[in-house]
Amino acid sequence: MPKIALAEFNGAATAVHPKLIPDTVGTASRNQRPGRGDLRPWRQPLAVATVPAGRHTMYRMGRDVASDTQYWLSWPGIVHAVRGFVSGDTVERTFYTGDGAPKQTNTSIGLAAPPYPSAYRELGVPAPASALVVTPNNTGEATDTELRYYTYTYVTDLGEESAPAPVSAQVQCKTDDTLAIAGVSPPPAGAYGIDRIRFYRTQSATSGDAEFFFLREEPSTIGSTTDDNRALGEVLPTDGWLMPPATLTGLTAMWNGMAAAINSADGSVRYCVAYKLYAWPVAFETLPPNAKAVALAVYGQRLLVLTTGKPVLVQGSGPDALDEQPLEIAQACVAARSAVGLGHGVAWASPDGLAYFGDGGASLCTIGLLTRDQWAAMNPESITAVNYEGFYFASYLDGEGVRRGFFLDPSNPKGIFFLEQGYEAMFVDEHRDALFVLDGTAVKKWDAGEASMTALFRSKVFAGPERNYSAARVEADAYPVTMHVDVLDLQPAVVAARIEARPDLFTSPATGVLRHTHVVDDRRPFRLPGGVLSRTHQVTLETSNPVQWAMLASSMRELSEEG
Repeated sequence: MPKIALAEFNGAATAVHPKLIPDTVGTASRNQRPGRGDLRPWRQPLAVATVPAGRHTMYRMGRDVASDTQYWLSWPGIVHAVRGFVSGDTVERTFYTGDGAPKQTNTSIGLAAPPYPSAYRELGVPAPASALVVTPNNTGEATDTELRYYTYTYVTDLGEESAPAPVSAQVQCKTDDTLAIAGVSPPPAGAYGIDRIRFYRTQSATSGDAEFFFLREEPSTIGSTTDDNRALGEVLPTDGWLMPPATLTGLTAMWNGMAAAINSADGSVRYCVAYKLYAWPVAFETLPPNAKAVALAVYGQRLLVLTTGKPVLVQGSGPDALDEQPLEIAQACVAARSAVGLGHGVAWASPDGLAYFGDGGASLCTIGLLTRDQWAAMNPESITAVNYEGFYFASYLDGEGVRRGFFLDPSNPKGIFFLEQGYEAMFVDEHRDALFVLDGTAVKKWDAGEASMTALFRSKVFAGPERNYSAARVEADAYPVTMHVDVLDLQPAVVAARIEARPDLFTSPATGVLRHTHVVDDRRPFRLPGGVLSRTHQVTLETSNPVQWAMLASSMRELSEEG
C-alpha cells in the first residue's frame, strides 16, 4: 500500500481541489523560504534603523557606503526615488516624485539632520517669464546690417539650464554694432539654486525661428548687459526643456540615461532629456490608447506602461526615438506599487490575478494557484511589491485589514508562499543585494535575525484505499519539528469517541477530522496511534528548522523498507 512521502515543498495552491494538486504542492504554506526545495523557514528580520511614524515609503541614501543603518529617507506618501545617472557624482543626486511637486536632494543637503531628507530642491529650472528689450547703440561703422533676435536662460549652481525666455522683438543693427540688453527678469523665488544667466542671440536671420548661439554668461543678480559683438559660442541646447509637471508620479529609471514618469493629471507618460532629469519636453510623451497610465516597470531595455486598460510596450535608444506598441493583453493594473520588473519581464496586480509579460509573452501567474475570488479577497489594490532574488515579493491587506505577504516565481509558478506578516514598505538595496522592510517605525533587514520564523506546510489531501498510518519519520537539519496527521472524512460520532477515549492523543480542528499531533525530537522513526481507518489523510509540518522530507507508512517495517 502506498506511503505518504513529502519530499519537496513547492508552496501552496488553493484553486485546484486538494486531492488533485501535485504531491509536491500543498494547501497551505506559511513563512516558508522558496527556492531550496525543502521546508525552510525565513529568519526573522533584524531591526537596523528607525523612521518617523506614518511612513509609507523608504529609500536608503549613501549607498556607496556599506551600511544597514545609514541613511534612511522616508515619506508619508507613495514616493518613487531614482539615483542620478552621471558618473563621478560625489553627492549622490537623488530625484523623486510623489511628495508634492517633483524634487531632488543629495548627500550635502538631504542628510544634514534626521528625519531624512532634511532638505530638497524643486526639480527643474523655471524659464524666464519676459522677453529681453534690446537696443542698438549705433556705434558701428559697417555698411551692412542684419536682423537679430535675443533670448536668455537661467542656470543653477549644479549646471542645470532652463528653457529659453520668449524671443525678443526683431532688432536691426549694423553688423559691428554693440547693443544694450535690458528687461532681464530676476529669477523666481524657490529652492532652485539659480546663480547665473546665459544670453543667446541669432547670427543672421529673417525670422524668430533661427538658431540661437551663446553670447555671454552673467550673475543672476544683473538686470542688464551688453552685446559687445564678441564671437558667438555653441547653439542653445535647452529649447523645449520644460520643468516637470507638478503632477508627475512614478519616476522610473530606464536605460541610456533616460527616465519616465506618469503625469497623473492626464494619464500620459513623459520622458526626460537623456541624463537631464530636470528637463521634460512635451514632445517626449506616450499617450496610452483609450486608457490612462497607472504604473511603469522596466525589464532589459524595455519599458512596460501599465494602464487602466491594455499595457503599452516602449522601446528605443533615446527619448526622441521611442517606439510604442500597444499589447493585446486585457489585464489592467489595479495597484501602482504592484508593478515589478524582474529582469526577464514585468509582473503586476490585475483584476484576474498576478499578470505577467516578458520575453516569453503574457501569462497569468496565479492560474491554478488562486481562484479569481480568492485573489479578490487579498485586496489586490493594496499590493506593494519588489523583486527579491528573482521572486515577486508582495504585501497586501487581507479581509480584516491586516498586512500579509507572499512570494511567487513568475517564471515558474508551481506554488505560492505566504507570509504571516506583510509590510507597508520595502526597499531592495541592489548595491548590496539586501532587502529591507518597514515594520511600524522600524526599518528591518530581511532574513538577517538570529531566530527563525515558524514555517508551516500543509500537504494535499492524499486519497486511496482505506488504511491506517501507524508509523512516521522526519528528516531535518535540527529538531524539534511538529507534525499534525489529520484523518479526514470520518463520522462525527467516530471523532467524538476517539477524542473522549484518548484526549491526550487526539483533537478535532474541523468536523469529521481527527488530528494527532506529534513533536518529533530526532530522525528516528516513531509510531502513530492506530485503529482509525480512512481513505483520506493530510499532513501538516511546523518547524523553525529546515526539513528535507517526511514519510508516513502503515507499519515500522514498511517505513524502513524504503528509508
